[in-house]
Amino acid sequence: MQKKLPGGAVMALRPLRNATITFGLVSIPVRFYTATKSEDIHFNLLHESCGARVNRRWWCPYHEEIVSSDELIRGYEVGKGRYVTFSNEEMEALETDDNRALDIVEFVDLAEIDPVFFEKAWFLGPAPGGGKTYNLLATAMKKQHKVAVARWVSGGREHLVVLRPYGDGLILHTMYYADEVRDFAAVDKEASAPVREKEVQLAEMLINELTGETFDPMEYHDEYRQRLVGKIEAKAEGKPVVSPKREEEAQAEVVDIMEALRRSLEGGRAGASTARRARKAPQRAAKRPAAAGKRKAS
Repeated sequence: MQKKLPGGAVMALRPLRNATITFGLVSIPVRFYTATKSEDIHFNLLHESCGARVNRRWWCPYHEEIVSSDELIRGYEVGKGRYVTFSNEEMEALETDDNRALDIVEFVDLAEIDPVFFEKAWFLGPAPGGGKTYNLLATAMKKQHKVAVARWVSGGREHLVVLRPYGDGLILHTMYYADEVRDFAAVDKEASAPVREKEVQLAEMLINELTGETFDPMEYHDEYRQRLVGKIEAKAEGKPVVSPKREEEAQAEVVDIMEALRRSLEGGRAGASTARRARKAPQRAAKRPAAAGKRKAS
């Protein structure tokens, strides 16, 4: 969740880089802002005997010594032990002001793009002097229910990106190229008997039972992270952390698909609804994730 200032105001995001959206003869100066952030908990590696944090070192086998990061350059292997090298200055020179433009190639329906191609998301805001054309593009795209497919050079590569209306502005998604997405045909799929229509009907009924009216991402939270934060806080306070004993897993009863679907519908309707509410309830009840995690860990 984004930090808020006293009075409820949202803390302003810091622009990271500038670019220009171009389509036809129209140019719109924009700024990039981080749209997402990871809340994953990261651990440091320590030397167990003394508790000191260990550092990563770059080892040069030729000079048999550790080198610093400012002594490193990029190299592409063109033969056994032969490299074409590039300095940071040479890499930056490849990204000229001209090819840094977000050059729109076409407009399409968002449903035409499979989510497997999406990589990262960035907020786009207007740079000074681009407010009117920025709002014009965002408004027109929203009315037409269209997104823009564009090309953009940054970070030593050309990106395929999608610009789409978001809120009262635009958001950019970097994408994988088609040759970067593996062929699903390579997945080993177990051969099975044809699915019967009656089974499909029961499965559809179960899907309908579990279908919500809308999707609200605020109703979901990372329960594992809450438990981990609780254990971290307990250990930091010197409290003993006792892991709950796992009950012996009961031998699963073998049932056919039809029987499993019937049981899910007949005996699991109320249970499924209750379970769904239970998964969401901690987010609404907990004031702080850390506090919720701490209660679970105790």
